[in-house]
Amino acid sequence: MRNQLPGGGAVPLGGALSLPDVAALAVLNDPDLVAARAQRGVGEADLLSAGLVPDPSLSAGFAALLSGPGSMPALAGGLSQDVSALVTYRVNVRAAKAGLAQVNAQILWQEWQVASQAEQLCIMLHGDTQSLATLRADHDALARVNAATQEQVAAHNLTVAALSVSMADLAAVDTALNTAMQTRDQDRDQLDALLGLQPGTEVAVALSPVQPLTPAAVEDAINSLAQRRPDLIALRFGYEQADAKLRGAILSQFLPVSIGATGGRDTSNVWSAGPQVSLSLPLFNRNRGAIAQASATRAQLAAQFQASLASADAGARALLARIALLQDESAAADTQAAAAAKIAAQAQAAFASGALDASSAAGLQSAATSRAREAIALRVQLLTARLSLETLTGVGLPAIAPAPMEPAA
Repeated sequence: MRNQLPGGGAVPLGGALSLPDVAALAVLNDPDLVAARAQRGVGEADLLSAGLVPDPSLSAGFAALLSGPGSMPALAGGLSQDVSALVTYRVNVRAAKAGLAQVNAQILWQEWQVASQAEQLCIMLHGDTQSLATLRADHDALARVNAATQEQVAAHNLTVAALSVSMADLAAVDTALNTAMQTRDQDRDQLDALLGLQPGTEVAVALSPVQPLTPAAVEDAINSLAQRRPDLIALRFGYEQADAKLRGAILSQFLPVSIGATGGRDTSNVWSAGPQVSLSLPLFNRNRGAIAQASATRAQLAAQFQASLASADAGARALLARIALLQDESAAADTQAAAAAKIAAQAQAAFASGALDASSAAGLQSAATSRAREAIALRVQLLTARLSLETLTGVGLPAIAPAPMEPAA
């Protein structure tokens, strides 16, 4: 697993990893990101190609004298240079630079999403572990009740109906335990895939609290989405690339254009030479198809940018409202879980003193652990929602100078 950071540092691999460390390792090792970064080479190649001038063309001809008044074979030659690349040089380079910047912004957005996904999976795995602990506690308590019920049935103090109830409760907990283990394994395998590890590899993580964003910070982030979200910035660079291609299509009405010189000798030994220019006359085709396509692409990207910006704005505000609701629900669930745990502890003490039967004590214990699992689930939802809000608003990303959304003069 790669752990060398681009700035020269390294992510420490010994001991438990922090959430930022896991995010950095996911960005370094995710196979999809490794493939995405290969797109940068394509953009760099396009930029190199846009700055190259075509090679000149050389032509030569020889005509043998077969009959007539001439006295020697005819010779012809010419040298020409296609100057089309000079006509569209600026717009081609501008389009290639915008295309490369678009690829870089798209890769940055994908890296940002992978980092957030890795952090969310760590939080979910922590919640899975806590839920499994409560389910195991339920299993142990119900197993004791089931064993005690079997003894009472054998002693003819209880009927078989009581045993069937305890066995059904134990089977239900076992089913929930198996489901929770499968969920834990799926989350772990997803994290392993992001880190480039073999499935089933355990990663020790030391969770740090996810600080909530203040409404003022969220509002500032929403107002600067167009300068912060890499996917929106990629659309702006895409618009600039489409605008440059539109201008190139307009200039290409006269292309190809070549200049050069031709000369030769005819069969009567008369030598001649002179310049030569060739270009297309925009009378019929006028490159209208390419111009219409480039214009439509530019308009489509402008509309897509506005739609994506509006969607990001609405999504961030909706997520902020959901976080406020989750905070209240999580606080209430924590209070209820603490109260249920206190009652369960009192029940266990009463059972130990013989003042309460095993079935009642186990029922109160199951109710307490059920409350605890509700609190755990809400806490996981709250923390992952906070991370999602940071991802959606691009908080933590530096502002990027985006391309304009208006046609260049």
